[in-house]
Amino acid sequence: MHRERDIYGDTGDGGVRLGAGATRWHLYPDHVHLTPHHPAGRLARFEAELLPFVADVDACALAVIDVQNDFCSPGGWTDRSGLDHTACRAAIPGTVRAVRAARRHGMPVLWVYWHNRSDLRNLGAPTLWSFKHRLDQRGIGEELDQGRVLIAGSWGAELVDELKELVEPDDVHVPKFRMNGFHGTHLDQVLRSQGIRTLFLAGVNLDQCVSATMEEAYFLDYAAVLLEGATATSSPAYCTDAVIFNAKQCWGFVTTTDRFAEPGPWPATAG
Repeated sequence: MHRERDIYGDTGDGGVRLGAGATRWHLYPDHVHLTPHHPAGRLARFEAELLPFVADVDACALAVIDVQNDFCSPGGWTDRSGLDHTACRAAIPGTVRAVRAARRHGMPVLWVYWHNRSDLRNLGAPTLWSFKHRLDQRGIGEELDQGRVLIAGSWGAELVDELKELVEPDDVHVPKFRMNGFHGTHLDQVLRSQGIRTLFLAGVNLDQCVSATMEEAYFLDYAAVLLEGATATSSPAYCTDAVIFNAKQCWGFVTTTDRFAEPGPWPATAG
């Protein structure tokens, strides 16, 4: 068998091989190397759980999901639905830190958000039902004081003010129509065409759009990394606990904005 195709084979330096060919990872007792086939890359070690990982910074990107007025601002959809929009706002400071860190790293920033068609023809009954369980409940596309819910061009669909000033002209914008940021969008095409293999995720709601996007990234064989300090939800605390558990155990890695901002050198320096 060709050595690079020997899945679970010995790496020759104390690890085992996960996967095959150029997409393989190497697992060691104290870290996971996501790009062992690319030793000349701009490599860095990110502290994370369940294990730290080594990644090529030039193959990383940050996706910011749904930090929009309808979820995070007074008078928005979450607020008007009787949920705690301030809980979603808790993600904003960490997201700001994450975006600024990504800029310093030279990583692309992708803005992923609900921008529905005015006629709602991009939404099926199951998605509409997710957000309208009673006749008097305002669903996607219905009118609130500041305009229609999550419709492209509406106040509710705009990024919160704290993030607007961080958007740069070359950033990629990905309008979505489901909780999953990959479903029916060009997100996967953009990432693959730019050689992105590791995707850091921030935003709201952690247990819905963020987790669904993270799961799909995992299904598509990206290394998915949840930035715990840059995510939030208006759902009960046990929802957050479940997502964090599964993000660590199944979907990829969990780290903090501080760890994201200050990765270690690789190879590690002595002492």
